[in-house]
Parts: sequence; structure tokens; C-alpha cells
Amino acid sequence: MRLTDGAISIGNSLFYLTNLLSSMLLDRAIARLGNHRLLFLRGLTYGLYPILQSFSQDVTLFWIASIGGGFVWAMVSGTLFNRLMERVPENDRPAHMALHNIVLNGGILLGSMAGPGLASRMGLRKTLLFAGFLRVAAGALLGLWG
Repeated sequence: MRLTDGAISIGNSLFYLTNLLSSMLLDRAIARLGNHRLLFLRGLTYGLYPILQSFSQDVTLFWIASIGGGFVWAMVSGTLFNRLMERVPENDRPAHMALHNIVLNGGILLGSMAGPGLASRMGLRKTLLFAGFLRVAAGALLGLWG
């Protein structure tokens, strides 16, 4: 995409600004759809963030993907935590929260380590597509087992 550092910074700011603003809508979305259904739907759509980025030719689609990704991630992160609290026995929550954080941070670490290697072998666009489809698959699994 050959974006400047400034354009990437704006995209990152748009992601987190949208994340902040849309998190205020979380309670209404949960009341309407419930934690499980909202987690499933937003888990599926979170894969669109890297998929849209893979098709970006300039800053426009990159920024649109950043706005959409921020909105969806606010819903996913909020419902993921809520769903965990629904499913875990009250007396065992600390252990499950610790396991949740270990797996979440391990996934972030693994993705950060694997991403550059995959991008150097497959190219950045194909790697982003692959990551997007993995996210969609994870969202589908949340629908089945979440």
C-alpha cells in the first residue's frame, strides 16, 4: 500500500477512537442479541478487518477497515469477557480468567511472531487474507462452542 507513517497512525487512531465510542453501544447490543449471538456475529465479521486491508490500494479502504475493525473489536472484546463470566462457575473464575489471558496473549505473541515469516513467504496481501479467514473460522467456532 506504501502508506506513510502518518496515514498508518491515523488508521490506528481511527481504530481505537471507534473502539472507544462503539463500546458505549455494547449494553444495547447485548440486550438485543445476547452475549453468545453477538460474540458469534462480531467474531465472524472481525475477519473482515485484515481481509479489507489486503484489498487496500490506498489510504481510503485502509481507514474504512480501521473504523470497522475498531467497531467490531469493541463488541468482540466486551462479549468475550461477558460470555466467559456466563459460562465459568463463580468459584473458579480466577483460574479461568488467568487461562483466558494466557491464551489471548499467547495468540497475540504467536501471531506477531508468525506474521512476518508468513508475509515474507506468501506476501503481505496473501498473509492478511489468510489471517482474515482464520479469524472468520475462529468466529464460526465461537458460534459452535462459545
